[in-house]
Amino acid sequence: MKSLSSVIWILILVLLFYVGFKVVPIYYRGVIGIRGICKENADLYHKYRGSNFIQNEISEKLQRIGIPKDKSEFTIEQTKDSVIVWIYYADEATFLDRYTKEFEFETECEGVLKSVY
Repeated sequence: MKSLSSVIWILILVLLFYVGFKVVPIYYRGVIGIRGICKENADLYHKYRGSNFIQNEISEKLQRIGIPKDKSEFTIEQTKDSVIVWIYYADEATFLDRYTKEFEFETECEGVLKSVY
């Protein structure tokens, strides 16, 4: 009975590692990655005063962390006093070629247009 319990625990650990190996990179890119890119570029907008530079910067950084162009969208909107950067990322993980789970992440950041010193 003790060896059966050990086998079950080993199978549970292997299953957890397998699921973690598939899901953790997606969550890292979706939660930490796009939030950091969004905040950084919203803060840089006032320095470069143009959406062309920021669009290229966001696109490059998304690709650098492993998010291809076909799985992400972003917009840069300038209002009277601020700039709003919105990033959307969708990905999916397939488990044992039978079950596919879709993940969607979205973040929005606001930055100022003028620096106040």
